[in-house]
Amino acid sequence: MEINGSKLLLMKNIQKGFNGVPVLKGIDFEVNYGENVAIIGSNGAGKSTLMNILAGVHHADGGEIYFEGKKVDIHDPNVAERLRIGMVHQEPSLCENMKVYENIFLNRELRNSYGMLDRGRMREESRKVMESLGFEIEVDKKVRDINLVSKVIVSIAKAMLMDPKLLILDEVTAALNQKEVEHLFEIICGLREKGLGIVFISHKIREIVQICDRVAVLRDGLEAGVFDKKTGILNEKDIINLMLGETEWKGEYSQREMADHGETALLSIQGLSRNGMFQDITFNVYESEIIGLAGLKGSGITELMYSIFGIMQYDEGSLQMRGEFMKASCPQEAIRRGVCMITNDRQGEGLAMGLPIENNILIASLDKAKDKTGLISGPLSNAASKDYITKLQVKTTGPSQQVQFLSGGNQQKVVIAKWLLRDSDVILIDEPTRGIDIKAKNEIYNLLLQEKSKNKGIVIYSPETRELLNVCNRIIVIDRGRIVAEISRTDPDFTEKGILEIMHSY
Repeated sequence: MEINGSKLLLMKNIQKGFNGVPVLKGIDFEVNYGENVAIIGSNGAGKSTLMNILAGVHHADGGEIYFEGKKVDIHDPNVAERLRIGMVHQEPSLCENMKVYENIFLNRELRNSYGMLDRGRMREESRKVMESLGFEIEVDKKVRDINLVSKVIVSIAKAMLMDPKLLILDEVTAALNQKEVEHLFEIICGLREKGLGIVFISHKIREIVQICDRVAVLRDGLEAGVFDKKTGILNEKDIINLMLGETEWKGEYSQREMADHGETALLSIQGLSRNGMFQDITFNVYESEIIGLAGLKGSGITELMYSIFGIMQYDEGSLQMRGEFMKASCPQEAIRRGVCMITNDRQGEGLAMGLPIENNILIASLDKAKDKTGLISGPLSNAASKDYITKLQVKTTGPSQQVQFLSGGNQQKVVIAKWLLRDSDVILIDEPTRGIDIKAKNEIYNLLLQEKSKNKGIVIYSPETRELLNVCNRIIVIDRGRIVAEISRTDPDFTEKGILEIMHSY
């Protein structure tokens, strides 16, 4: 790639990692003036990370960025704004207690000749921006009082106010209906004709094929390939194949014989709904079964698990544990009834980082460390924690080591040990292998398969479809809070390609 007069943006060999885990491994990316380029890839491919570097949210660990032919260092969002790079995030980053016009002009407030805020002008300019986008939103309303669609539009208006040269749209169509999407596409086409460079991130391949000039496919932190309308036809299946690799991945799941689940329904979920998050969720979790939940970010799966476990409250529906109705009004009630949850935030929610491994393992099962007098026994607690340290192959100097000094994979093993010691009947797991290496992933899934053989019911959410295929009896696909497919191991769609095609078709 060479810098020339038509090139607005050039990113070369961009690298970024978090907590020692590489996310971007040397990506090249470019956008020309008046061009709409899509970025697509599976969850965790690095799409949002790459754009957050461009918007100054993250700083690259390595590589070079050229904007309008000049090398730039975008070390914070202010630099991006000075360069006139605007970004609309997947989750609207607005101040809920402020008015619409105040959000649009946040950090860019207009003042009169006396140095006072010119609220009249800001209201008027906000209305003009809205009109230019073809949307009507009352600018004096507080953001907390408008719906999600309106929040997305306000975010776009905020980005447009800076008169951007490059506009990044990260999953902005997820909250819009078809008519609103078509209207947004008209706006994008108009901006492109004015010479703006646009980066469009979406999981909806049909939208990408419709609106974009080029498609950059990311896979595992690398650029897997680029499709260009000038040189060929954009094809949905070709894009999916490139997301997966040259040939569809054939892992252990294709050979491993998975026994049928037991006949007893441990947990029954009937018509569970929470306004704005998930609707009418119904399925059973049986003995000796692992269910996979597949869905893109923002599909409501984490909130569903939180509601089953009692962290959040659902609005409608019911839960039954072994045929008896259960209202998990708090996690303690769910735990008492035999349900546990391993969250995706092991450091924030799963562990007490300043405490020893022993304390973390025992914190949910203190009764197992009590002697005949009912007091906590040092030898009993030490023995219980040592047993699970050995079973899970936790690399540590001993039970007294503080958990904060363990690697991510070993911290995750401690979280799992905490709940295995509790011996719950149903285990909910949100991203069990997030941010850990391959060896630790295999060890954790082998542990879960062992628990399955003990008549446990396990529900796993993972953005790694391959992992779900490897261990699950069936996979339930959730899109925008609704179940859209349920696929068993005997179904011909029980493949990575089949799951991805379902996920990307809604």
